Amino acid sequence: MLRRGSRSRPGVAAVEVALISTFLLVPLMIGIWEIGRLVQVKQVVSNSAREGARRAAQGYTVNASGDPTQVMVSSGTMSVQDAAYNYLIGAGFTNLQKSDVQVSFQFLAPRSDGAPATEPYQGEKGQPFSVTVTVPWAQVRWVNLGLINPTNVSFTATWRSLIDDPFTVNTTLPTW
Repeated sequence: MLRRGSRSRPGVAAVEVALISTFLLVPLMIGIWEIGRLVQVKQVVSNSAREGARRAAQGYTVNASGDPTQVMVSSGTMSVQDAAYNYLIGAGFTNLQKSDVQVSFQFLAPRSDGAPATEPYQGEKGQPFSVTVTVPWAQVRWVNLGLINPTNVSFTATWRSLIDDPFTVNTTLPTW
């Protein structure tokens, strides 16, 4: 059978594919890219919260001179905030300032003696606590297309204190 009166249109399919890919596939790919970045940031923030919780669980640590050092939330040389922030910087979030990263610490159960505890070194062995790390999304996103626009990305790690049981050293024992 012969068609009469129809014209050949060999480039129409290419133009249609170009239009569909421009208006459908490109935004879809950018959306997938942004969701992937959000998942990656959430994973890094969760790991930084766990690093902060590991630091807090110690309660005390030994410094370079061999003396015990108290682990605090946001001050001192061995702070929970420093552990979380250093993890974020090591993961490639180099545009974050320390003031951008919010770290909160909270004991989830009271001490057995009823004494107040707000710093990690004040905890007791086995006492549960949580560390929450919050990072502003605007500081860690790659593109600003507004498809995914949370204000912050945060994660809470729940841990137990691993502080050593109190002990005394018998100074009357002979030394070698």
